[in-house]
Amino acid sequence: MSKKLILIISLLLAFFFSFLFKDFIIESSLYVGNSVLFIKNKIYEQINEHFNQAEKIKNLVEKNKLLVNKINNLEAKINSCRDLKYFKYINKPNLTFVYTLSYASVPDFSKIYINYHKKLIKPKGLVYNNLVCGEVIKNIGNYSLAILNSNEKTRYTVYIGKNEIPGIFYGKTDTLKYIPKFKHINVGDEVVTSGLDGIFYKGAKVGIITEIIQKKLYQEAKVKLFYNDLHPEFFYVIEGGNNGN
Repeated sequence: MSKKLILIISLLLAFFFSFLFKDFIIESSLYVGNSVLFIKNKIYEQINEHFNQAEKIKNLVEKNKLLVNKINNLEAKINSCRDLKYFKYINKPNLTFVYTLSYASVPDFSKIYINYHKKLIKPKGLVYNNLVCGEVIKNIGNYSLAILNSNEKTRYTVYIGKNEIPGIFYGKTDTLKYIPKFKHINVGDEVVTSGLDGIFYKGAKVGIITEIIQKKLYQEAKVKLFYNDLHPEFFYVIEGGNNGN
């Protein structure tokens, strides 16, 4: 075989194998590229699945918190309703049943929010089992602010004893002021609302006189209150004074 022929055959073989190798490289590159894209997509799917699961877990945790809060609120309502059996019906007109929503500003336990939404022109009395608790003084949207006997701004008119000697109750200090000097009062006399201030009806019970203090122009007296406002739960709001009108 001549050298020229061998050279031609060699060139043809080289061309043929180079063409095959080129196709192999292209096919290999495409295969590798597709494999990388497939793996990349799988990784993205796994990441998305992970975040979706994390979001689902987060949502479930939030829903669980809401359910726990609802359960706690329900338990609080159930516990408070157990005391409702001690709440007595008062046979007087224009009384509205209400309950405590929360304290208005802890640690001040003398102010509470109640579920009362009727318009207030002046303070309205608050009673529990015909015991004086305090006053409703301000509307706030669908609820109202009430102050209890332990609040320094609580004021209402009272009668002392069987002779109905007038005076004014001052909250926080549990003191009766402006009792006429010439009227005789005794330790142990019962104090009730007079109803003349338009806040309470006549005869809601306030407390018992424990001490009498003589002043220049008037007498004052300390009162042991009947109502314990450490556990404010249920009340009647008095829509008008005197006899509830």
